[in-house]
Amino acid sequence: MISHFKKQSKTKEPENVEKAYEYAVFLLSLKLRTVGEVLKKMQGRGYSNKVIEEVIERLKSQKYLDDQRYAEIYLENLKKYKNFGFYGIKKKFMEKKLPSTIIESVLQKGLPPEEEEKIARRFLKKEGVEVKVKSGDEEVQYRTYDEESNKTKQKTANRLKSRGFKGEVIAKLIF
Repeated sequence: MISHFKKQSKTKEPENVEKAYEYAVFLLSLKLRTVGEVLKKMQGRGYSNKVIEEVIERLKSQKYLDDQRYAEIYLENLKKYKNFGFYGIKKKFMEKKLPSTIIESVLQKGLPPEEEEKIARRFLKKEGVEVKVKSGDEEVQYRTYDEESNKTKQKTANRLKSRGFKGEVIAKLIF
């Protein structure tokens, strides 16, 4: 005779604020998260909106949740360790469910065009493509590919575009 064991399911308590708070703190102990990410996880767990709002406000007041600070730290890490341009980083921020006002302000302050150009140069160097370099007042051009090869230029431009770099940065480096 085959016996079937039923999985003991945890009883959902959508109105229990303390359990919801413990769950949110557990989530934050795993990694830093945005308000939007915590909200989505808690909704997925079945907590009521009233309980979720209360928990999120409590976490904000305790400084466990701070989207502005999260965005600043995340931007610095992306700039340092990844090769994404303005739009690529903006997409990453949107995936983290950050408010658009925070995204715009952090990107405007934290990613000036010169910084984005530096990241693009780093990406191209990693890809094996050397680009325009200014030395003093004169502009010197070093390229690992034939200057007349528009096809290669276009491929390089498309790689930069796919990484989210602005058009003016691409044009400055490639054309």
